[in-house]
Amino acid sequence: MACPLLAEKYEEIAYKKFFGNVNPVEIEIGCGKGKFLMRRAEENPGINFIGIDRVEKWMKRRKQQSEKKVISNIRFMKAEARGFLTDAIPQTSVSVFHIYFPDPWPKRRHHGRRVINTDFLRLLHARLKVGGLIEIATDDEEYFMAIKKSIAAAMELWDNVRETRNERILDGMNKTNYEMKWESQGKPLFYMELKRK
Repeated sequence: MACPLLAEKYEEIAYKKFFGNVNPVEIEIGCGKGKFLMRRAEENPGINFIGIDRVEKWMKRRKQQSEKKVISNIRFMKAEARGFLTDAIPQTSVSVFHIYFPDPWPKRRHHGRRVINTDFLRLLHARLKVGGLIEIATDDEEYFMAIKKSIAAAMELWDNVRETRNERILDGMNKTNYEMKWESQGKPLFYMELKRK
């Protein structure tokens, strides 16, 4: 039996109607409690932000906070990433995708559940503007190596690929809850940035 969440269909978003403007769009996949995206939206009023997560309870507080503060350039939505990107996001329309600390599914039998693989990167590529970015972070070195293999399998899509350890590439002063937690524990953090051709 198919999972209802995975079978859900989404309507394509018309950004002008959705946000009331045609400003650049950034999307965080797996935004969790939304701390990173909320701060980024406050600091960048000329950019529109969409945060999606499969678990709505974490986003509720941040959604209420954005409405209370009247931050008009951010939206939080419960959605499954692949279906949402396929159905709702127009091609070549996103400036930046943020994917920070996705579940590494460390057991080999669960690796198929990982969100980042070559097919998913191709999906993101199709939704990115030329010169658009994908920002990735993980605390799991094995997953990081698997992500690198996925990127290598479609290297022709990317104009530039950068990687760092313990140094965020984009918006270095703005960190997620997991990022601060792992930093405080001294865990190595792995970052990658892909630039679309």
